[in-house]
Amino acid sequence: MDDFQKQMARLRKNPAFVIAFDKRRAKAEVAFQIRRLREDRGWTQRELARQVGCTQQAISAIEQAGYTRHSLPLLRRIAEALDADLVVALLPRKAA
Repeated sequence: MDDFQKQMARLRKNPAFVIAFDKRRAKAEVAFQIRRLREDRGWTQRELARQVGCTQQAISAIEQAGYTRHSLPLLRRIAEALDADLVVALLPRKAA
């Protein structure tokens, strides 16, 4: 186990850290998935933007882990352009 993994294991024992980490991870996951699918196609942000009908700057913002203004219509257009399925789910939280 490297130093980073040790630090994460220690931090994950703190309930406040776990809550904050999980919230940020969920937001970052969307950004990472969009970027990965775009890059897998060999597209630039400009090319994806043209397919989606928005600006390159909008795609750049959406691909940032801290982006918080996701809309379902835009995510649907991005998924369509990337030939991907958009899945939105509400899952019950685990009891503490």
